Order: sequence, then structure tokens, then C-alpha cells
Amino acid sequence: MTAGTPQSPGTPTPGYGYPQTPGYSGAPAAAAQQTPAPGYATPPGGLPTPGYGTPPPGHGVQGHPGASGPASTVATTSAAPSRRRVLGLALGGAAAVALAGGGTAWWLGRSDDTTDGASGTNGAGSAQPAGENFTTPPAGVAPQPLWHETAAEDSTTTDVPLLIHDGLLLISGDPLVAYDVKTGETRWSKPDVCAPGSPLLFHDGKVFLTDSGVEGVLVARDVKTGEEVWRSRLGKKLGIESTIAIDEKNVYVTATDYAQAQSATDYRTAIAAISHSTGKKVWLQHRDWGTRDYDVQGTVSGKYLVYADSNQNLTVRDTATGDQLWTQKIGDDWAWQPTVANGLVFLPGEKLTAVDAETGSTRWTLSPEGRRGFNNPAVIDGVLYISDYDRGIWAVDVKTHRRIWLCEDQNRGGPGTFVRVGTTLYCAAGPLSGGVIALEAKTGTVRWTWTDDNDSGAPWQIATAGNRLLVTNGPEIYAMPAV
Repeated sequence: MTAGTPQSPGTPTPGYGYPQTPGYSGAPAAAAQQTPAPGYATPPGGLPTPGYGTPPPGHGVQGHPGASGPASTVATTSAAPSRRRVLGLALGGAAAVALAGGGTAWWLGRSDDTTDGASGTNGAGSAQPAGENFTTPPAGVAPQPLWHETAAEDSTTTDVPLLIHDGLLLISGDPLVAYDVKTGETRWSKPDVCAPGSPLLFHDGKVFLTDSGVEGVLVARDVKTGEEVWRSRLGKKLGIESTIAIDEKNVYVTATDYAQAQSATDYRTAIAAISHSTGKKVWLQHRDWGTRDYDVQGTVSGKYLVYADSNQNLTVRDTATGDQLWTQKIGDDWAWQPTVANGLVFLPGEKLTAVDAETGSTRWTLSPEGRRGFNNPAVIDGVLYISDYDRGIWAVDVKTHRRIWLCEDQNRGGPGTFVRVGTTLYCAAGPLSGGVIALEAKTGTVRWTWTDDNDSGAPWQIATAGNRLLVTNGPEIYAMPAV
């Protein structure tokens, strides 16, 4: 079943997206009479659409000239495709996968094997409301940002998922900055603590980072303050290179063993588990000769530590002992961040393959049905969400591996990140024709799409904090109502 297209928005009802606080009744009456231009909920350079996510008077959108906010809230009935959309459609196959950059939704701090996405939270965030109640806008009308900030140029690592904790948004980069999710204000900033490309792994109020081999250590920092809690070394001749995954007990890292070398530059690599409560080594297992200590991306699901590397190897280890259960070649038509749920590892490409996490054997495959293949998926509450190279978005039942719905009528790029809040599925598309797509989770019907029309060249990222959607497009950072 192909999802239908919602009706074109008319004049919006005042008050949608406004914080419903005492003494504030919604949009100003004059603004409420405006009608958005065809195809746009906000005319370029004009006033924001009345009510939909616009802060109350006196709380202007931060980081923008004036108070207009981003000017390109695109309704689902937009006219001819833009030049960026045409360019995006021309990109397919391996190019589309490369652009996705491993943007799979991460379930941080979670070790069950039933979901790798989020329902009402991104795993590291809180499922409690952020303090305001936002009403739902009509179909085709997107909310406007509550605030907007721009990070320093070249200071962010844009393909690393966002981390939300206790009202703070952390974005990988140098300096490492914690933003207040309600206001966008900087709560703390730490230079020279986050190596380029570092994933942000969180548990029990701490974020875990490596020093990228400078001293070969793992550092735990207090998420609320950014201050160092402890640092861990594996040994005098063992250098920690990067973090790859986390569960309820351990942080899993890659390491280089300088005691084992075939030449002055060819060292043995290893995988290690470090207790995130004590900082002590739990186990260390050497990898096969020829494997590299960089470009390793992984995830944990139950007893399985699953990771892939730039040599196109997919490996599964037992989290308790580090013993290798199996490894196999996966080819180069795949972004390296694995998705694991329900005892399965999902491999995108020309077809979607579900591999048994225990044995490595193929359990089932999903055909793209004449389309050109799949990007990285996310699994949320037993439903697999995935985009294809032709911008379609699929919902697939993990148990029956049957398609629930296919959405073909959204006007953004192929999403690589998915989160769900209530009955709405939010998708981050890009980098070409990037933006945010809001779908009815049960039917795949497009509720609204939104973009800031900035071609950053980076994949968009999204995360949730209560009833707020945090969005990044390269250095541009937004908070939107999750409506």
C-alpha cells in the first residue's frame, strides 16, 4: 500500500506549536489571518507561519537575523522539484549509501535486543515533556523552530548521531558543547576533549570519549558539567583508539597493541571492554592480522557486540567474554554502522538482508521491488524503517519481513535516521535535498516536511527530548516542537 498525500494546507489555525503556557493564548490576531504561499508554510524571507512552533512574543528565534526563522518550511504539495532534488535523484547505488554516512538511529545506553530506535526518546534522552505542550498542526503545515544556533565553522562532526541527556544536547566536535534543549544556550563548552569523528556514548550521567591515540586513554566526563570523572588505560603498550558501542555494563573500544608488531608501522589491533562504572578492563581480544584500528563502527544488542570496518568485515562477539562468534565479508555497498534487533543483523544494499546474530546465516531477504536498493535501517518496537535509493520510505514487520507501507510522495532526500514520538515517525533526510520528514507511523502518510534550504553537504541528524525534536544540518542547530 502506497501512502497517500495529505491535502494542501489552508489558512492555519492559530496556536499550533505555541507553548501553551498560562497567560498566553496563541498567535497574535493579525498574524493569524495570514495564509502561507502555495507550497510554503513560510514565504522566503517573510514572517513565520502563525503559531506553528513559533515562540511567544519576546522569545525570538535565536541565531537568525530578525525574528523570521528559517524561511523554507515546505508543504507536502510543493510544485516542481528543485535543482537539488533533481541532483539527488540522479545519485543512486553506492553513491547514495556513501552519502548516508552511517546515519542509523542509535539506541544509546540500551542493551535489549528488541529495538534499536526510540519511541518517545532517543535512548539517551528523557521521555518526559520538556515543559510545554504543543498542539498538532493541520496536514501539510510544518512547525517552526523554537530556537536556532550556528556552531563555529568546522567545529562539528556532522555524521555522528546527537546525544540528549537531562535537558542537554551534545554534538560531537571541537569544542564539545552542551546546549540547553529549551533555550539553545550553551551550558558548557570544552575544547580539545572530543577527537574528530568521536561517537558520543552515554550511560549513568557520563559521556565516554577517547583522546584519539594521543595517550591511548578512555575518558569519562560528567554530562551535566563536562568535567572529567575518570580516565582508563589498558596498559603501557596498549593504546585505545576509539569507542564503538556501549551497554548496561561496558564501553567497547578498539585498541592498538604496540607489543605485537610485524614492522615499525604494522601493529596488531584489538577489541576491549571497559567497565563504565570503574574504568577497569573487563576483557581484551586481539583481532586478526590485517584489520585496521580505525573506521570501526558498532552496536550492542543483548549478548552481541556487532561491528564493521572499512575492510568490509562484519564481526560479532560475545559481550561477556569477547569471544568471536563469527565474521564475514559484506562488500562495499554498505554503510558501516550495523543495525541489530530481534537477534538479527540487517545489511542494506541492493536488497535488505537479515542475518542471524548468533550464526551469521541469512534468515530472510527483502527485495526492493524494482527500486534500486536500500540505505541503513532503524528498528523501533518491532518495525523496521528504511529508505531506498529512490527516496521511498518503507515500514517492514521484522518478524514476518513483510512490507507494512511504502511512502513515495515525500519531497526530501532518502532518510538515514529515524525516531518516533507517539504516533509520528520523524525522518532525517539528506545531505542532498535534506530536511525533516514527519510521517504517520501506522500508515506512512506525510504529515509535513521542513528544510532550512542550506546545502551543508552533511547528513541531517535528529534526536528527541520529550516533546522537542532536536535537528542539525551541518553547523546549523534547531529545536522544533515534536508535533
